[in-house]
Amino acid sequence: MPMERVVPEWSGLGVPVHLVHLAPLPATLPGQDDGLPALVDPEEWSTFKTDKRRVEHLGGRLLLAASMDAWWRMHRFLGRVDELDVVRDAHRAPYLRWRSGVWRQAPLPGLSIGHSEGRAVVGLVAPGWSIGVDAEPADRRIAEGAWDMFASAEERASFDGNPKAALRAWVTKEAVQKALGLGMHLNPRHIVPDGNRFVHDGATVDLSWLESDGMLVCVALAPGRAPPSTPEDAVLEATKAAMDEDPAWGVGCKTTRNLC
Repeated sequence: MPMERVVPEWSGLGVPVHLVHLAPLPATLPGQDDGLPALVDPEEWSTFKTDKRRVEHLGGRLLLAASMDAWWRMHRFLGRVDELDVVRDAHRAPYLRWRSGVWRQAPLPGLSIGHSEGRAVVGLVAPGWSIGVDAEPADRRIAEGAWDMFASAEERASFDGNPKAALRAWVTKEAVQKALGLGMHLNPRHIVPDGNRFVHDGATVDLSWLESDGMLVCVALAPGRAPPSTPEDAVLEATKAAMDEDPAWGVGCKTTRNLC
């Protein structure tokens, strides 16, 4: 799909490898007899009540698939997006996971997905890190009636006569919530960065802002979170524990182990 890479600028941070892409949302939806693209969960798809929500979800997943292909090309890795699932943790933060039965253990990047006004945005970051991305039209005006929902009193005072400040605060808080994997479990009024950083429970979130193709984009990078475990993870951990406990332990029949 056509997509545009945006490159954030960072101050005082040795940033991990990351990719951020923007792309238009699709103009049409799959027909009833068409299969859904990779990374679209049929069960989740069936819960959407409106075509608008389906278009947003589809656009985000199509861009995620294209971004993963670009990620793998950059790392010279042979991967297939139809071997991946997008799963969510208890706070509904998304993760990439190898599909059950594939039995692949190669590390996968952290991800963030967003959409606004006909555009999708996707961020990927090296394992061990977490990323949050948000994008809004650079000329969007956040209604004054919404300020109290996401900003402190001090911030709200700075918004008067300065719609760009309100918009920057909006995308920043969204990106931070995503990078920390907390969503609205982290009150946006409490997200007040100090310069280009925000600290929450000892975790430092680094921030970058840029405008690209008429969109104001905020990218947030934070220490990584452990993804939800899978049944295959449990099998591999149990196998490793058995091997550590008994060095003579092996897998396969006795004849195979003794090379007879």
